[in-house]
Amino acid sequence: MQTKTAIDYKLSPVQLILELSRPWLLLLAYIFLSTMGIWWLAIPVAVATGFSGFVQMHDSIHNALGLSKKWNSFFLTISALLILKSGHGLKVTHLRHHGQCLSESDPEGAPANWTLKRVFVNGPYHIFTLRRSSLQMSPNTKNIQVLETVITFFILLAFISLYLVTGSVAGLVYWAVAFVLSSLMPLWASYIPHHLAPKNPARLIGVKLAMVWTPIISSFAYHHFHHAYPKIPTALLPVAADELPEPDEEHHH
Repeated sequence: MQTKTAIDYKLSPVQLILELSRPWLLLLAYIFLSTMGIWWLAIPVAVATGFSGFVQMHDSIHNALGLSKKWNSFFLTISALLILKSGHGLKVTHLRHHGQCLSESDPEGAPANWTLKRVFVNGPYHIFTLRRSSLQMSPNTKNIQVLETVITFFILLAFISLYLVTGSVAGLVYWAVAFVLSSLMPLWASYIPHHLAPKNPARLIGVKLAMVWTPIISSFAYHHFHHAYPKIPTALLPVAADELPEPDEEHHH
């Protein structure tokens, strides 16, 4: 039997539709629940929307969804907006992270070397330092990065206007959730994944949970595996991890 390689793991048409639609279906659910005033459920759905947007953005960064260049760039932009990010800016810093993992030239991975206290205190500031770093590292994508940043600003203005005109706090609550998730990204996307060894009990629990449906758990539980096989879609990491060779120690940062 022919041995599989990373390029053999492609999303089926049905899987692709699910991966592309998930964050937007969750966003619609949030809009409905917040409009109905069911906040105890709306806020968790907003959190799920942000995480799903992150997964879609992350797969777009690595061109793992099998889309054309144009559509991949489109989903990279809009999915990142769900967590107040510039998708093309994060692409720059994330690919640097893969190429020079946890080095002095890796601004995205820097929080992995911080103390836990600094991760929480510097989280919001780190958002802005990453945007500055991405512009410095890739001036040829400056226009799209600036455009995405301007769009996030106007989204906030729209949410404020919604509140002033209608009294609805739905937009501001979502913005607050997205801001918190974005500010804590150094914790859940850098510090935790790089501090858990592959055999850590918490990571192994994540592996089991990832088999149910939790793309964000997959990106955490298989972080070291993703570093070795970045082109594999997040949704297929659990299957690929069972079939492909375990990465060398160099990928277990």
